[in-house]
Amino acid sequence: MVADYIREKLKDGPEQELVVGPLVERLVSNGWKIEQIVYGKNEWKVPKTPSEASKREKGTSFDYFPVDIAVFESPETCGDYRHLLFLIECKQPNIDVGLQQLETYLSLEPHVKLGIWANNPDISSDTLFVYKDAKGLSFPKKKTVKDIPLIGAPISPTSVNLTFNDLVIPTKDTLYKTFSELLDKVVAQDGNVTRREEQLDQLCNIILLKLDSDKQGKIDPKNEVYFRVFATESGTGDYIKEKFSTFTDIYPDIFITQSDQEIRFDNATIHDIVEKISKFNFIDIGADTVSIAFQVLRSAALKQEEGQYFTPKQVIQAAMKLMDLNLNDIIIDPACGTGGFLIQALIELKELYPNQEREISRWAQLHLHGIDKDAIGIKLTKAIMQILGDGSAHCVRGDSVLTHTWESKYPHLLTNSFKNGRFTKVFTNPPFGAPLKIKYKDAKKSGLSITEYVDTGKDIELGLAMFNRCYDLLKDKGRLCIVLPETYFFSPSYKFVRDWVKDRLKPICVANVPMDAFQGFCRAKLISISLKKSTKRKLM
Repeated sequence: MVADYIREKLKDGPEQELVVGPLVERLVSNGWKIEQIVYGKNEWKVPKTPSEASKREKGTSFDYFPVDIAVFESPETCGDYRHLLFLIECKQPNIDVGLQQLETYLSLEPHVKLGIWANNPDISSDTLFVYKDAKGLSFPKKKTVKDIPLIGAPISPTSVNLTFNDLVIPTKDTLYKTFSELLDKVVAQDGNVTRREEQLDQLCNIILLKLDSDKQGKIDPKNEVYFRVFATESGTGDYIKEKFSTFTDIYPDIFITQSDQEIRFDNATIHDIVEKISKFNFIDIGADTVSIAFQVLRSAALKQEEGQYFTPKQVIQAAMKLMDLNLNDIIIDPACGTGGFLIQALIELKELYPNQEREISRWAQLHLHGIDKDAIGIKLTKAIMQILGDGSAHCVRGDSVLTHTWESKYPHLLTNSFKNGRFTKVFTNPPFGAPLKIKYKDAKKSGLSITEYVDTGKDIELGLAMFNRCYDLLKDKGRLCIVLPETYFFSPSYKFVRDWVKDRLKPICVANVPMDAFQGFCRAKLISISLKKSTKRKLM
């Protein structure tokens, strides 16, 4: 049944009700606005001869051929023959007669780019496409109603719809190069967003929109994905901004502020970004996509000084296998970054229970927890988890280590959800490095027991402080998987770390992490170590 707002403009007759109306509805579903479509009672008039066309230009009455549907560049230019994009003719009963009519109309309209014959609105029904350019009319092409152009799509005989099946899974090297090139382009050309932190946020917003498009495309892999370029920069920019506005309405708890809800790059930048990444399949590499983008921009902004090195997917997957997840687990990553461990935990449980997606989503809401100081990182974690099927309810911003600041800065962390001794599994890749330290007095105020193993007043490395917090969060017999520099466990200068661990945690597995795993962002020699919390600690 055709929508009332479309039906009320139709002329009388079965052709209008059964073909024209449904085709107009199809155009609207393809993104075209009803205000840029002429049909029905207000049918478009093609001058019958060049002399009649002159009369039209002068604004006087002229003899014409009526056209069933005419589509214009925009609502503002609707009715202006200079901005006519394509025509759809439905009157003729067969392709041969329809072709003759199209060729006549296209020869008389100087600016139109495409003529379509169709007499059945079903998406699999045969249609005929005739393109027009400066060289004249193209050879007619048989297509289907499904091929009627989406808004903004290039109108060309060589253009093809981009479907999910066409998308390519990029390598990490390709992603790194792509995001590096995009960053260079943003810095060089975009005048709207100049601060590096805002550039990161804006680029990640577009990547989240791309992930959502891929998610929808994966459900219906033969239909065109919505994340795509238009023929013009302004068309691409306006379309992506509109799509992002709809996207933020779906996830209001993630995009909270006005600046969160807007794409502020200029149209040229948006067009370049979409053109560069639209061909990739991001949904099947999930967290890695955002993590690499995040790392490229963080590094460019000298954020490596914060010791943030996002965990490669192969390290995360290996950790999941070692830790043997199950439905009874309560999981936390106290330095979750862009959510790699939490997202993989959700994926692992879905793979274990392939026909229970709704129940696993509910499980994730109660069993997965994440904390990070970085506001953009938390936004990305929550967004990706919701796109993949939720589990984002307990992903919050905060300082995992300095618990004495929670009451004044992060009161939401004082709930039982984040209490010590609650978690059966802790996964993390914390910030680390000798320059990153917390003051001894702050470590004492936060109850870190590792202070008992260092000289009084000596500041504590952040990675070790986080190690301590992971231990505190674990329940008895709980298991921890953490990525840390191997010097903590083998260097004589860190003997105090091994003394602290000895009576608290039992090693289960130690695995070397290849230096190239972090794509050149981190040059420290690392290990991924799995440990089990001792049920009883010996008295000092």
